[in-house]
Amino acid sequence: MTMNVHFVGIGGIHMSALAHILLDDGLVVSGCDRSDAPILDSLRVRGARILVGHNEHHVTTATRVVRTAAVPESHPEIARALELGIPVQTRAELLSEIAAPRDAITVGGTHGKTTTTAMIAHCMRASGRDAGYVIGGEAPDFCVHARRGTDPWLVLEADEYGRAFHHYTPSVAVLTNCEPDHLDYYGSQDALEAAFLQYVETLKAGGVLVVGVDSPGATQIAQRLRAQRPDVRVVTCSSGRDADYAIRNLDDGFLLTAPSGQHRGALQQPGEYQLQNAAAAFAALDQAGFELGDAVESMGTFRGVNRRFQLHGEAHGVIVLDDYAHHPTEVSAAIDAAKQRWPERRVVVLFQPHTYTRTSYLLDGFRACFRAADVVYTVDTYAARDMSGAELTSEQLATEIAVPDAEYGGSIEQSARTAVERAMANDLIITMGAGDVDAAGPIILRELRREGGVPA
Repeated sequence: MTMNVHFVGIGGIHMSALAHILLDDGLVVSGCDRSDAPILDSLRVRGARILVGHNEHHVTTATRVVRTAAVPESHPEIARALELGIPVQTRAELLSEIAAPRDAITVGGTHGKTTTTAMIAHCMRASGRDAGYVIGGEAPDFCVHARRGTDPWLVLEADEYGRAFHHYTPSVAVLTNCEPDHLDYYGSQDALEAAFLQYVETLKAGGVLVVGVDSPGATQIAQRLRAQRPDVRVVTCSSGRDADYAIRNLDDGFLLTAPSGQHRGALQQPGEYQLQNAAAAFAALDQAGFELGDAVESMGTFRGVNRRFQLHGEAHGVIVLDDYAHHPTEVSAAIDAAKQRWPERRVVVLFQPHTYTRTSYLLDGFRACFRAADVVYTVDTYAARDMSGAELTSEQLATEIAVPDAEYGGSIEQSARTAVERAMANDLIITMGAGDVDAAGPIILRELRREGGVPA
């Protein structure tokens, strides 16, 4: 009997990735989501049946149903599948099943997971090997963001939300960093750190942990792992400290110092955080047995990940970028990278908070993280849930940001138009957030071109 796998919420970045892998296997794939999205086009081209909206009848021909942890068993399609006796599994369970027979590199951490995963996948495949990969974002170096591959090695992004990263048994685990996030799910930083410790404890016997020691939280987790798992090797990476894999910026690129010697290379993306991502990627590749010198050379052709410091375009002297930053550390790093690349430009940020709860529990960080920007507009919060009274709105956040004086911009379109009305010829406008704020970039460019110019 032909397997027909149905994905509830197929438009999600991780769910669509798994759908691509099952299409690699020749299975029949269907899926539905509440709205259509460009990410679904490549699945349609490959033969997946995509349905818009949710209906219990969508699952009646399925032999297996896949859901995210956020979709409850009471969901009409899940409830109907269970009633019909159709097996239901979470996306993390399916990915675990895919990764189980492979030598896996998993990439976990609060920041940098998607880019580091993509870096590793890019270098693996540049070596000529058909390595598998599951990337939590689309990237210009890949036709699609997931592939099963035929090589023994597979690299996947290990997401901490819903404890998805506890389902894998990697040969090499990367821990980029550990900072407060998803506290609405975990409840406390202690619980989050315990979850990250459990993640690195999933390593196979004799496995390797690659840890970013620029992060105090990650360093502490590695120390606890050493005490609990003497069979596991811990290797360190850093962009500013002594480490097994230490990378530092040069005027014309970077210098990587590794156990095997020194290597010079270059990155297309600016910023200290990109050096940290690259150091982790190099360490993981080297520990997995890939040729380090070849990986350093290949990294020079890596073009990044969509929505990570991505250029939208330029009009009348105004450059428009988009970045996925939604945590204070990420916001600060993205602004610093922009200043590094374009030191002479005025940096204008359109920031869209990602959920009311994150805005509230990370408020101290948000108060200070925009300091290097010149202008900040806060955009209406994305994915707002019902408020209990303790959370903060985007309008309230604007009043809390210490430097520079921030202004509430309203909707995406209203904020975009305000940025255009006040634009100057040397502006660098960054749309920033994990929601749909990237829609502001095309609006800004369209309006700039329509206006015919901006003040000098």
